[in-house]
Amino acid sequence: MSRYVLDTSVAIAWYLPETFAEAARVWQDRMLRDRVQLIVPNLHYWEFANVLRTHVRGKTLDAPLAREIWALHLDAPLELVEPPLQAVLPVALDIGATAYDAVYVALATHLDVPLLTAERASTPWVTHLGKRVQSILR
Repeated sequence: MSRYVLDTSVAIAWYLPETFAEAARVWQDRMLRDRVQLIVPNLHYWEFANVLRTHVRGKTLDAPLAREIWALHLDAPLELVEPPLQAVLPVALDIGATAYDAVYVALATHLDVPLLTAERASTPWVTHLGKRVQSILR
């Protein structure tokens, strides 16, 4: 079974009407059918919760639905793994990523698996990683 580190940008599109939601849901289906293993750091859940909170505050999502999405996502069969802490800052500095993005990059690098993201190919850290990134935006 193929393994990928899952960026929150992809996971949030499983539930919200992003322009790339259809492509994201293909990966969700693969995960649910045990065709791929998706790996996340703890940070994934805090980023996910923050996106939901932002939508509720912006009135594009009501709080009961946000709570339902949160509960559904907590049940998703994601593998929880942390990157080596000492790798995050050097990765952020070396590839020009935020520390948050560097957590995912460091994890993918540590596990030697691709990073699945909805970031644009022109994003500097995506360009830097090249084939180590699998974008759903293609």
